[in-house]
Amino acid sequence: MNDNSETNGNAEGKLGYKPEVRAVEETKQEVNAISSSLLDWMGVEGKATESGAAVSVCEAIDPDLTKYYAIHHPWSVYKLSKGTFETAMQNLRERLPKHGWDITKDGETKSQARNPEIVAVNRRTHHWVQIEWARERSGNLEELISVDVDSRCYRAPKGTDL
Repeated sequence: MNDNSETNGNAEGKLGYKPEVRAVEETKQEVNAISSSLLDWMGVEGKATESGAAVSVCEAIDPDLTKYYAIHHPWSVYKLSKGTFETAMQNLRERLPKHGWDITKDGETKSQARNPEIVAVNRRTHHWVQIEWARERSGNLEELISVDVDSRCYRAPKGTDL
């Protein structure tokens, strides 16, 4: 067995799936599109943070980010000009399953604030999302809905500089 197949076999064993070889830009665009859909599904208008999806470490198999990567997109919506945060969360509860997402948690965070939280997984694309309505925030910070969209681990094409 050459070094490459040993690495792939080890990755598959640790992850439970064979990491697909995908171009970084393609996977970033996919995650950004998911985030855009989530914002649309909320059905509210407000300010959204401007950050885009970025490469993150596939900790289980490549903590040094040499061959394998995941995509992470943290963002939030705040200062609603139309709709309410409660409406946004309810709309997500209804719309996520209609678009292939399985809600795995719909309850409260374990924090002292006990904020509403939805966690969902897309069984087809294997993306997952964690959504929290931060209605209680320390320091009198205004409420917002924070969203984290994450991909599974991918293998970068040969020659890609992560």
